[in-house]
Amino acid sequence: MNEFTQTNMQDLDRKGVMDERQKTKLVEFVGDKKKDYYFKKWQKDNSFNWAAFFLTLLWLGYRKMYKPIFLVLAAFLFIDIFFVVAGIEGTVINRSLGAGLSGWLGVGGNLLYKKHAQKQISIIDQRSLSDKERIHEIHKRGGTSKLGVLLAFLLVVVYIGLALVIYSF
Repeated sequence: MNEFTQTNMQDLDRKGVMDERQKTKLVEFVGDKKKDYYFKKWQKDNSFNWAAFFLTLLWLGYRKMYKPIFLVLAAFLFIDIFFVVAGIEGTVINRSLGAGLSGWLGVGGNLLYKKHAQKQISIIDQRSLSDKERIHEIHKRGGTSKLGVLLAFLLVVVYIGLALVIYSF
């Protein structure tokens, strides 16, 4: 671990956020490439994530946060169905919701990712695994995924297709 990350972890520890084992597991979950970035961001109550802001659902897929992708797309689909049934022109509202989602992920994405990491680690910790198996599982569930980006993209395409069908009625 480099000096910058150790300093960030010490700052997090002073705030009473986590113990040394938790910090080590979070580093394993995030991966070496972005650990400094996230630990720096997690020191602040509010921090901005440009990737989450601009890439929204693709960023969620990249960081293996699939549940929020499904929830967001399901909510958008439900809203589309409501608009069609109610006879409401929803273009402006949908665009506003999309912009709101971008803003929320930009501002709250780092915290969302931290909570996701902590939850995944907690789930892994509840299993009776050896330390080596635990680290392997943390690596497997953490890090990034190009397939996650592809999955998110495909889900957005499916959503667009369903929305087109819904609005054609």
